[in-house]
Order: sequence, then structure tokens, then C-alpha cells
Amino acid sequence: MKFYDLKEVETDVVSTSYLRKAVYGDTLAVARLEVQKGEVTETHSHDTEEVIYVLQGAWRFHLPDGDVIVEGNQLLCIPAGVAHSSEVLEDTVAIDICSKNRPDWQSGQDKVLHSNPEQFLWGV
Repeated sequence: MKFYDLKEVETDVVSTSYLRKAVYGDTLAVARLEVQKGEVTETHSHDTEEVIYVLQGAWRFHLPDGDVIVEGNQLLCIPAGVAHSSEVLEDTVAIDICSKNRPDWQSGQDKVLHSNPEQFLWGV
């Protein structure tokens, strides 16, 4: 058995507008995400089922069957192998649950998928 206090878990800065606190069990990974409006995730798939539980905010996911907007107290289940991308519509706090450990999270390999184009806008 393992006990985690997210106040004590190190924050992984995926990008300047995407923060993740992840814990890993024997057969699953759970992360608390804080993601700012405008953040996008490029199209990808992985070999794990993924559940996104939005606590507050709004997050649009682009799926093969069409777009889905997930808002506070709503969940989206993405089967393993399904290509998906997303964009954050409002500052969002969510829980991401994956049915297997995510070595791409642990190594940082997934960081190239995340960006916020709005952070590069500036006035003249």
C-alpha cells in the first residue's frame, strides 16, 4: 500500500502553462493537472486507457468521432490506441488516470506534445 499527499509531490512543469503532479501505482498512474487556457496537446495515442476528470474549467478534446468539451465534474474515457488532441478553453484543474504506468510522463518524453501558442503573443 502507498499513501501520497499531493502537497508533498513534486510538480512536473510540462510547459509553462501545464503543471502535473503524478503518482504511480503498480498498474496505474494518476496525476493532478493545472492547465492554463490556450494550452494545446498535439495528436497522439498511447497504449493505456485514459480517464480525464475535469474538476473545474473546460477542456476540448478532438477525437475520431468528433469533439467533446469536458467541464467541471465531467469525465472523458479515452480507450487505449485512440488518437486524440486537445485544447484548453478555460484555466482547468483535472485528474488524469491511466490504466498503466506512464513511462513517457516519468521520462518527460510527452512534453513535446504540449504548448500554449498564446504565451508567444505580445504587443508592439
